[in-house]
Amino acid sequence: MNKSLYNFTQDKLQKHRQGGRIKNTALATKLYSEHNFGHLDLSKSHLSFSLDDILALSKRIQKILNVDIRHDAYPEQQSRNINASNNRNEKINSLPVSKDFILINSLSDIKVNQTSLQLSPLTSLGIYVKADDILSIEHKAIVFVENLAVMASLSTLNLTSIHEELVDALWVYRGDIKKQQSTSTAYQFFRRFNHHQRICFSDVDPKGIEIALTSQADYWLTIKNIEDFKQVVERLEGSEEEWFKQGASIQFLQNKYIKAHSQLQHKPTWQPIFSVTSSLQKTLKQEHIITHNMALTLLEL
Repeated sequence: MNKSLYNFTQDKLQKHRQGGRIKNTALATKLYSEHNFGHLDLSKSHLSFSLDDILALSKRIQKILNVDIRHDAYPEQQSRNINASNNRNEKINSLPVSKDFILINSLSDIKVNQTSLQLSPLTSLGIYVKADDILSIEHKAIVFVENLAVMASLSTLNLTSIHEELVDALWVYRGDIKKQQSTSTAYQFFRRFNHHQRICFSDVDPKGIEIALTSQADYWLTIKNIEDFKQVVERLEGSEEEWFKQGASIQFLQNKYIKAHSQLQHKPTWQPIFSVTSSLQKTLKQEHIITHNMALTLLEL
């Protein structure tokens, strides 16, 4: 039973402690079909249940989640190893196995915990490591990467003008996280090492700029020449759809610019790029940057 169904069921049981009748919603149907709870009337418009139904369901959930659904909060997720200590199904309400791990890579050896780790000579995404096991980083810079494709293509990035600063950097993949979420293990890892030069490499679009600004990076790694952006996006085939899905990020950046202007601050370094993406209503992904060998630079945030 997932958290939304658990909370829905608990609410109904607390309102009808001896049994009752509730409207047949999508969650009520799920409760009935997946947990054999109660009885649907002939019109299937209402779900009725008795005290015996409540007790049977409570006993079943107690065995699965080790809580009493009638009054206990939904249990916090645990690792599969912890679940396996007392539950036949170790996957129930478990954290993803990858939750505590991050993907790291480098153009040179990976230097952490006073140790240098040689990478495979084969093309790879890097190595997965448990974030908490890394106590020190012997790289001057850490680069936070938005898209996975970059991790396997570090050697193809056009870093000519800033090569010395990034050839020895540690690159960290942001991870596959939900939209607007910025609390993943990779984010926490990136923010933890605040004595290093922190750089964010993201897409050239409103969301990418927002990621850079909210990641707590010191610099944004992005395209060096705005004219290159114009030339590439105009050559790309297909309709632009991504720009029109980023209304929240566009508003976020507009508000940031207005605030800076009202406080008589210097124009943000990212503003020229945001302006051209806005005027063209086009986005440029990191995969485009790699494929078209676009020169990169660092903008202070």
